[in-house]
Amino acid sequence: MKIAIDIDDTIAETHKEIVRLALEYDKKYLDGKGFKNKEAMYLTDMFYWRLIEAEKFINYLRGINYYKDVLVKEEANKYINLLYDDGYEIIFITRRNNNFKIRNITEKWLKRNDFKYHRLILGALDKGEICHNIKADLFIDNDPRNIYDAINYGIDGILMADIYNKDENEFKRFSSWKEIYHYVKGD
Repeated sequence: MKIAIDIDDTIAETHKEIVRLALEYDKKYLDGKGFKNKEAMYLTDMFYWRLIEAEKFINYLRGINYYKDVLVKEEANKYINLLYDDGYEIIFITRRNNNFKIRNITEKWLKRNDFKYHRLILGALDKGEICHNIKADLFIDNDPRNIYDAINYGIDGILMADIYNKDENEFKRFSSWKEIYHYVKGD
């Protein structure tokens, strides 16, 4: 079985790090109003920011290479490595830019956090199509739109639970890698 797995907010606590940095940025460079809706997925919904301010913050993030310091979701590496050891093919798929610098940071992060995998695909704008092209059997992501796209290609999908997708009930939704592991294994 071939399992395609998103990185940010699926195996990495990216959202938490972005929110932490956004609060600092809001205080330092903007009006410092704080949250508009802490549970929102998008910066313009989360903060009292216009699109231009969110874009400037994203450029700020790119400049500080925040990816390298993101924490691992609880037991993600443990259960993904168990799947790897059980003979499942593990392919990480991320929207992160496909350039040398980001690839290097991402590969080092995966290695430092002891993830076993077969392949890393960066620059994935249409994850459903990529899952189809690589003949994935299962796709795991935190974004319902990406799960929906994969399912449209006939690929089984699992939504990694997060605060901003808590009302999503159209897909299989799990809140831990232990649950995902047992689902995959058929336990």
